[in-house]
Amino acid sequence: MAQVSVEVPAALVGAVRESVLLLYDATAEALHLGLRAQAEQRATLGDVRLHRSRLGELGRLLDALGWGEAEPPAAVALSGPADVLHDALYGAMIDAGERLAIACERCWRGELPLERVEAAGREVLALDGLLQHIRAER
Repeated sequence: MAQVSVEVPAALVGAVRESVLLLYDATAEALHLGLRAQAEQRATLGDVRLHRSRLGELGRLLDALGWGEAEPPAAVALSGPADVLHDALYGAMIDAGERLAIACERCWRGELPLERVEAAGREVLALDGLLQHIRAER
């Protein structure tokens, strides 16, 4: 798999970290289920190896993103397999899109100022820009 790099601006680090944590959790569960299935001869060792490899890559991303720390004051450079970085950024963009939809609804109701909608929109666009960068490097 192609290795790619991307610089995540400080403002997006928290969102990307949350996405990577969700992927890490899902992959750890898949590894657990894969190990059980392999022991029962319902899965191959190759499947288990894929989950272990992905879990390692996600762990390295978490380390770079400052897992368990306050959001870093500067941008974070991430490197890894294109599919892993793509999934992390795509998950963050989905979450940002949901926040944008909520902000739009609340603005329409008069509960939030338009500036909050604009900020949420900029977050979605910034994450899309990072995804475009990953796609171009593949």
